[in-house]
Amino acid sequence: MAELLEGIRVLEVAQGVAGPHAGKLLAEYGADVLKVEPLEGDESRAAGPFKDDVPHPETSALFLNLNRNKRSATLNLDAAEGRGIFLRLAAAADVVIENFRPGQLAAWGIGYDVLSRDRPDIVLASITPFGQTGPWRDYRGSEITLQAIGGPLHSNGTPAREPAKLGGSIAHYHCGAAVAFAVVLARLRVEQGGAGDWIDQSVYEAQAGFRDRRSAGLTAAGYVGISSHRQQPANRAAVGVRPAVDGYVNILGGGSRHFGELLDLIGRPDLKDHPDFGKPVVSYSRAYAEQVEGSYLAWLFETPKKEAVAQVQERGILGGAILSVADLLSDAHYRGRGTFETIDHPVAGQAEYAGRQLLFSETPRRSARRAPLLGEHNAEVYGRLGFQGAALAGLRERGVI
Repeated sequence: MAELLEGIRVLEVAQGVAGPHAGKLLAEYGADVLKVEPLEGDESRAAGPFKDDVPHPETSALFLNLNRNKRSATLNLDAAEGRGIFLRLAAAADVVIENFRPGQLAAWGIGYDVLSRDRPDIVLASITPFGQTGPWRDYRGSEITLQAIGGPLHSNGTPAREPAKLGGSIAHYHCGAAVAFAVVLARLRVEQGGAGDWIDQSVYEAQAGFRDRRSAGLTAAGYVGISSHRQQPANRAAVGVRPAVDGYVNILGGGSRHFGELLDLIGRPDLKDHPDFGKPVVSYSRAYAEQVEGSYLAWLFETPKKEAVAQVQERGILGGAILSVADLLSDAHYRGRGTFETIDHPVAGQAEYAGRQLLFSETPRRSARRAPLLGEHNAEVYGRLGFQGAALAGLRERGVI
């Protein structure tokens, strides 16, 4: 059976995380994604970790993860000849994903008005820190500044310290997912006979609907005019992240309707006779909270994290182990679901990669293709445009590809 997005042709001229993540999601479900890189390669090729800790443009773990199932061609868009070739590539594409500064494509003469002139069904997705318009459109933005200005950083961490950034490039990954969704929506309209579109997605604004607590906080502020704030850690008995004998767990025990079963589990059924039993956890007296917390921690210090979670889940209590990357690689549930796939790369070698997350009953998951080498498909891509032999060599000599 055909892949869900089979037949959709995507031209990705985006670097870093957000745009390549959008392209990766589309490629995982069948789209033909051609990644057009500058002559020196996507900036993520210079980001570690690298195989054997030796920097190499073909062994960046970030690049290898974000660019599976794509082809790669190099192209110099600073050259007029390169921009002319880009227009020919775009004429054969259904979707273009780019993350140049606002107005750059138009300054080059290859903006949406030009791309859509002969292709009214084309979808252009432009990703910038703050959008194509507005007073901040020309501001630069990094992961931490975008989490701070538009994302969840304000609510993370403890009140006694500075706000804490979420790990990695979560804001850019979220933006990439939003762009992939927007592309599919726009293409759905095209498939129904409608026109294409220009998607103006800022990383900043993607955080307003962030999957963490930002959207809920904005809604609450809109109703009552009160901003969310960081809370003191461990201020609710038997609720939240706690250390186990081999790591950490997050269990919501105190104050829950199954709290009595948790007290039985930790060997303190006597605490069910206390006057505070049955009250909301925030209403526990200090003495009662200390008894609950002390006995709970004593039990955790003797119990492995996965075993602790299994025992509370059997009693209807919400809980989960906090898994490290090593834990995930060996986790029986992930293994049982076929999450990981082994891929061979001619330079990086063999490694396991996390595959696409969605499972469909009627669309089997195809085997992933490795990330491309820099410019690996130049001959194939430009050969179709008529550049072969000496003509192809001329493009290289002139610094066009």
